[in-house]
Amino acid sequence: MSDDNIHRIWTDDELDAALDALNADVDSDEKVLARARAALMRTTEEGETEVTEPGETKQVRSKRRWVFGAAAVAVLVAAGLVVQTVSFGRGRAPASAEAAATLDRAAAQAIGAVDPPVGPGQYRYVATHAWWMATSGDFSRLAENLLETWAPADEQGEWLLRRDVTGNQQWVVGTEEAAKAAGVPTEGGWPEGEWRAKCGGFFADKGKECADRGSWQHPTAEWQASLPTDPDALFKRLSDDAPDNDRGDAELLVYAADALRSGLIRSDVRANIYKALAKVPGLQVTEKQANLGGRLGTALGIDDGDMRQDIIIDPETGQFIGERQVTTSDMDQFKAGTVLEFTAVETGVVDAIGVKPQR
Repeated sequence: MSDDNIHRIWTDDELDAALDALNADVDSDEKVLARARAALMRTTEEGETEVTEPGETKQVRSKRRWVFGAAAVAVLVAAGLVVQTVSFGRGRAPASAEAAATLDRAAAQAIGAVDPPVGPGQYRYVATHAWWMATSGDFSRLAENLLETWAPADEQGEWLLRRDVTGNQQWVVGTEEAAKAAGVPTEGGWPEGEWRAKCGGFFADKGKECADRGSWQHPTAEWQASLPTDPDALFKRLSDDAPDNDRGDAELLVYAADALRSGLIRSDVRANIYKALAKVPGLQVTEKQANLGGRLGTALGIDDGDMRQDIIIDPETGQFIGERQVTTSDMDQFKAGTVLEFTAVETGVVDAIGVKPQR
């Protein structure tokens, strides 16, 4: 996505200086760089950019400014390159009693759950149906992307990522007919294809596919084992890892959702994450019966002043269903209440790479 009011606006000089610094050959903290790479990968995967040409997605450089999506801004925050950012700070009103109770119930269910085991030679299958915004000029549409990942039982083995832009879309601002008449792209806009790599390092430098020890964006078994089990300590870990950007406490939900969306989080770790999220300031139940991809769950979210970040869970099973972003004020093309993006996640176990679970 790239909305002038939703996301950070950069002048040409600011961006050039930031990118030069990001690419500079200097010693940098490993965790910061890992977070930066993960955020860049998410920007590429999610298509949080304007679509300007058929079949092509890229950051759009206008004559006056660059428009960066939230994940791209997170890169520059992580690298220490952002200037003039606004921080809401952390320490606002605590999560509501209803939100805390919902997460506690989900945590209790997750603790008692038994995730389907992935045996030798088998793969964890994770399907993410994502609807992301493509904006060109005066037109905006939500387009469906299907991302499928096959993770082997031995995470050091070969993984597969398959991405398809399905062609399903919903016009949010304008119509397809009007967009065609104006010469605006009405389809595509994200890379498609297959990527294979050991350790799931699809976009790592050659020979460094297994160098990533894990993060919220790439929750390896080693990384999961390193997380505190005490809710207060895990909340602090989440707060320390998430960038302190202009989204405030909503960014904590973004980072937690990055891990939960992977489909790789163990049930006990999932329970601990829910307990930690119950401590996020300002967290509210935003919809008791949220329908996401035909699955019902409870939405919990934080309003950053412009848009609300939601995660959706099923408190009766402890399963993470997906996430969404919704505007909470009128911004540029988008009216308050506009869904800017949403994702739905499903998992399964299969016997071969590239094979989908039987329905």
